[in-house]
Amino acid sequence: MTAAGDGRLHVLYYYWSLKFDTGSPKVLVSMIDSLDRARVVPYFWAVGEGPLVRELARREVALLEGPAGEISWRRPVEAVRRVAGKVRALRRARIGLLHINEFGWNHDLALAAWLLRVPVVLHVHNPLTVDRNNLHHLIASRVLFVSKAHMQQTRHFHRVAARARVLHNPIDVGYYASGRSRRAELGIGEGDVVVVTVGQIVPRKGIDVLLGAAERLLPTHPRLHFLVVGPEKASHAEYPAELGARAAAPELGGRFRFLGSRADVPDLLASADIFALPTRDEPFGLVIAEAMAASLPVVTTNIGGIPEVVGSSDAGILLDPDDVAGFAEAIGRLAASPEERSRRGARGRRQVEREFAFGVFREQLAQVYAEAVR
Repeated sequence: MTAAGDGRLHVLYYYWSLKFDTGSPKVLVSMIDSLDRARVVPYFWAVGEGPLVRELARREVALLEGPAGEISWRRPVEAVRRVAGKVRALRRARIGLLHINEFGWNHDLALAAWLLRVPVVLHVHNPLTVDRNNLHHLIASRVLFVSKAHMQQTRHFHRVAARARVLHNPIDVGYYASGRSRRAELGIGEGDVVVVTVGQIVPRKGIDVLLGAAERLLPTHPRLHFLVVGPEKASHAEYPAELGARAAAPELGGRFRFLGSRADVPDLLASADIFALPTRDEPFGLVIAEAMAASLPVVTTNIGGIPEVVGSSDAGILLDPDDVAGFAEAIGRLAASPEERSRRGARGRRQVEREFAFGVFREQLAQVYAEAVR
């Protein structure tokens, strides 16, 4: 099965989470935004209602609804029933390719597609072990990784190596470059220097390192501000509480602020002069590429896929994780030099346009799909 009667490829997308405030679901939406609708008809399997489903509905993505997920061979009758139901659903929608936005584990949709000889693309965004007991390593037509570094970090990679491809995440350059400054409503003067970061408030993102750099800088830099944008995570509730207590110290003057999850990220990038993220692990570095699209210089870590994002563009200053002194020095230097900020920001914008813009991604994804449906 390759294409429906109208000549277009009907692609069913799936992701387990229905949130829309973290990287993976945003990548899924950007991927669908980049599609050539004259060639591809997108569907999404929705396991319920949520922000991600609403975003896709706004884009006129057809929704298939119902439970979906891992099946257990310990309950064979239920497994057969669920897979059979998915076979019927895929047939009705004339699905020609299944694109799962994770590697997953013995998923009923993947098994139904295999029975119908529908190609399955598994799109990996997080650390992975390719387990022999997971049928997905046999079912997958293509396994996509977001960076070369991510691919190299995968345990038992040899089980999918022949079908593995690197597909860097797409960036809507125009969207992230279109923000309007919100400095006035944030109480920040036009002559002040703003450092922004975007990410979940979890230890992996290294917000404690950024706060450590701020503790060194803020007492002697009265026009410097730090803005942290992103949601807290219930499993790490003590971490943001500890950071909040440190940020409330009088000597910081209320200039290290947590803004929570925001829908106006382009505006906040437009309000900033520097982007900093001392992340300790990053398969790709989506928010770094988004900041580069907004022409911001970046100060971040030399790990994971980040060197592939920054490339040789000179947009970024790359440091070791946990290097508080290094982050303080780099931010202080950029804060004092508008010329260096402008130079690095312009080069970063060109890097993103060349490597990660929608047009580039669209052709790369089309090639992956063409290989899968042969």
